[in-house]
Amino acid sequence: MPSDRDLFTEEQTMVTMSFGEHLEELRVRLILALAGLFVGVLIVFIPPLDIGKRVMEQMEAPAKVALTKFYKSEYAKKRAVAEAAKMVSEPMQAEVPAESFIEALRKLAPEVKLPEADAVKGQNLIFPIRYKLAEMIDASEQSVLQFDNSLISLGPLETITIYFMVCLVSGLVMASPWVFYQIWAFIAAGLYRHERHYVMRFLPVSLGLFMGGVALCFWFVLPLTLAFLLDFNVWLGVAPTLRLSEWMSFATMLPLVFGIAFQTPLVMLFLQRIGIFTVDDYRSKRKFAILIITIAAAVLTPGQDPISMSLLAAPMILLYELGIILIARGSKTALPARA
Repeated sequence: MPSDRDLFTEEQTMVTMSFGEHLEELRVRLILALAGLFVGVLIVFIPPLDIGKRVMEQMEAPAKVALTKFYKSEYAKKRAVAEAAKMVSEPMQAEVPAESFIEALRKLAPEVKLPEADAVKGQNLIFPIRYKLAEMIDASEQSVLQFDNSLISLGPLETITIYFMVCLVSGLVMASPWVFYQIWAFIAAGLYRHERHYVMRFLPVSLGLFMGGVALCFWFVLPLTLAFLLDFNVWLGVAPTLRLSEWMSFATMLPLVFGIAFQTPLVMLFLQRIGIFTVDDYRSKRKFAILIITIAAAVLTPGQDPISMSLLAAPMILLYELGIILIARGSKTALPARA
């Protein structure tokens, strides 16, 4: 442990640091972070890799899968009702060229006396035909399903704008180790020397929590939220069609929000380690923290649905409790304190 003299010397050093020096440090770290982001976005744009296109297709996949399941389910329900009631369609008029009809009959029954095909050329036969509705539903499903599960674009610049946004977010995720390092390095510049070793210990944990939040959102929250919204459409009797820009904005921003929100226990532990808060402070302010988390989840989630908000608030509350547990146990295994 540092001696009182060392702490006093560091405190004197910190006092002499000017506000302008902190701003300069912020400027340098911000430039370095943006440079890393630029490199990440540049890699995403490299044509042979097509990372931006691949990521965009992966983000469209949950929406297409959900729409496919929805419409398949709707077709199955209609088909089951039609089969149970043995429903048939209204009579439809089928117009057949007379010469083709006579030629077909002559091949089927050559012994039957029929007029020559040339004699009825240009004439048509009309037959009333009725179809089984279940079979018609099957035929229509195969023909229109490719349109049912497609995301629509309503503007000429909408697709390219969304593509650039996806590339920017993908570059940010790719450069996240570098960006997180610059953030923690800026924080370390304002700490005492005996506190700075926490930065290197927290950096990999911070990155892991960020990736974990992004993965949880993409593989669990997005499909669950979309399923709820489509079921709500069914309840209201509205056929859903997803717009490309709205879905991609939702699917790109929500994982980032989850990744940042998952930093909660690490921030709590860091603030405790540098002496700003104690475990008793976190426990006594639990109700206040839950209120703030709920409000933050409502503000940060890009959608207006209660499901995505709840699926963000619930993990954050659990992470808050996890932070209290880590602090109470001293975090001896994961983040041992320096003697």
